[in-house]
Amino acid sequence: MCRPPGPIRGKVVGLRRDNFWVSWDYVTDEWARLLAQDGAQPVIWRAPIGKGDKEVVVGGEEYEKFLEQIDVAVMGLCNCGSCTIWAVHDTVGALRRDIPTVTVCTEHFEPLVRMLASQRGYANLRLKLLPYPLEGRAESEVREIAREHYGTLLETLGAVR
Repeated sequence: MCRPPGPIRGKVVGLRRDNFWVSWDYVTDEWARLLAQDGAQPVIWRAPIGKGDKEVVVGGEEYEKFLEQIDVAVMGLCNCGSCTIWAVHDTVGALRRDIPTVTVCTEHFEPLVRMLASQRGYANLRLKLLPYPLEGRAESEVREIAREHYGTLLETLGAVR
């Protein structure tokens, strides 16, 4: 497990999105707003969908730039097989750079996240669970879930306001 970030104020917090889950966009929008209210500087990065060598190379370069500019990482959303694999991959990359990191997944995919993280040597990664299903709920409901889970996101990360 990586070191906790301590006070969140003044930290650049990277929120990793993907191209799969609209609900995750709503969650990260809410968390970015709340982080800014707590004095952090949120940065949102959308991971590309890897389909071939070109996308992997371009995505890797963008990912490296993302990691270089952040102090704290919120990686997600683990909500299916392929998105979970890539989110855990990106989590491990941040952890290897000693960036305080939390991985976010829906409850249904917790076992897969834990297995993948364990295979990569990170059995004790910080994991924030959200309800399943998240996708398909009304936007207002998803945003409310995000606000309700913000405090425990910070706790899971080891951050303080």
